[in-house]
Amino acid sequence: MNITVLKFGGTSMNDHQTWRKVLEIIRNYEYPVVVVSATARTTRQLIEAGKSAASGDLEQALEIVETIKNRHRELVEHFLDENPHQKKRLIKESCFKKIDEKVGFLKKMLQYAAKKNDLNPALQDSIAAVGEQVSSYLLAQCGLATNQLTQHIEAKKLIKTDAEYGVANPNRALINQKCGSIETVLDSGFTPIIGGFYGEAPDGTTTTLGFEGSDYTASLIGGAIHAQAIEIWTDVSGIYTSDPRFIEDAQPIDELSYFDATEMAYFGAKVLHPATLKPAQERNIPVFVKNMFKADEAGTRIGRESASTKDFLAISFKENMALVTVSAYETVMGYSFLTKVFAALEKLRLPVDAVNTTEASVTIALQANEKLSELSQALIEVGTVHIDGSKGLISLIGCKLQAMDQLSEKVFKALGDNAVDMITFTKEKRILSVVVNENQTVYASRLLHRSVFA
Repeated sequence: MNITVLKFGGTSMNDHQTWRKVLEIIRNYEYPVVVVSATARTTRQLIEAGKSAASGDLEQALEIVETIKNRHRELVEHFLDENPHQKKRLIKESCFKKIDEKVGFLKKMLQYAAKKNDLNPALQDSIAAVGEQVSSYLLAQCGLATNQLTQHIEAKKLIKTDAEYGVANPNRALINQKCGSIETVLDSGFTPIIGGFYGEAPDGTTTTLGFEGSDYTASLIGGAIHAQAIEIWTDVSGIYTSDPRFIEDAQPIDELSYFDATEMAYFGAKVLHPATLKPAQERNIPVFVKNMFKADEAGTRIGRESASTKDFLAISFKENMALVTVSAYETVMGYSFLTKVFAALEKLRLPVDAVNTTEASVTIALQANEKLSELSQALIEVGTVHIDGSKGLISLIGCKLQAMDQLSEKVFKALGDNAVDMITFTKEKRILSVVVNENQTVYASRLLHRSVFA
């Protein structure tokens, strides 16, 4: 059975016209398994509603929910009007019933958040996951109106995780076991449609997998059922040398290795969830990133090896970064100094993007968040702590060692000595990272891209 897992993001799920395109693409596959995101803007609005309720503005939260409800009802109505079917009335009733059911659930969650004046991570995940729960069900129902045998499968039956709300870790063994049911659905002639981004903790509560978590869902399912390919359908023709929304002369990349694509995602590229490729890599399943509006274009192929001969592959960037410098109290750095620094980072679950050390100090680049003050307190016994916020991180991915002298020269020529707060190079990962002021991140990335890819 040649199974292909197809993931469609928020842009693909934007309106009734893009839904029609999604269903047309699905029709071209013998055994498709479909994973979808929430409709465009929905997840962001759901989180906004939760925060409004928790801060005491329940009225505003409920208005957001009404907006979401009306948008989805209109989407279904427009789709069924343009795709008439003898069972239109039954399909519409089923869709509206699901929408009303989820709206009722949302209102209860928001009222609870307002009563407690709190939006804890578990509650936020329950609210945020509603977008995918609704979109996957509605798309499966609307597929019936195009005479496709589409069947909704609740993602919580498949995606089992721990209770690390917001960034849940999948239970791969349990997922592999549960996903066996997908082949039964395919054998029956139906196309499974599953909501991405969320799963279920051991106690039955809803968890989410993090930003772009629908990609991760697709890869987890693809790995579990030994798919022949995983396709990520988006609104750009593959992965580019940098974010084309900000870097006008960014160029599409034909082919990437799992390693380089993962590093690009981790260091700021928005196309994939950083953990997406691990399940695919373990099974050696190729991953394609394609444009649903230009379905005939090849996009980017991600596999075990890349045939690229370039000295560098891409530039990724992140904003909202901070530099944390810890200087040991002793003149000579003791062997336990770094151990204590990284123990504090581990305890607070703060991932590090770049590190620079001297004899008696260490400077760390990491995402700025509310835990930085806790980190500062935890490191007081280790040394003096200085936190410099409002930074950006630019990472050049896939740098060949023999090109480093030339590349470093281009960095300083493009940015200037004074603009760079820190620069690091990792030979094994082939990544050159540069820290700059946050308000210069995009501009500096443009300059670097123009210099490096000229």
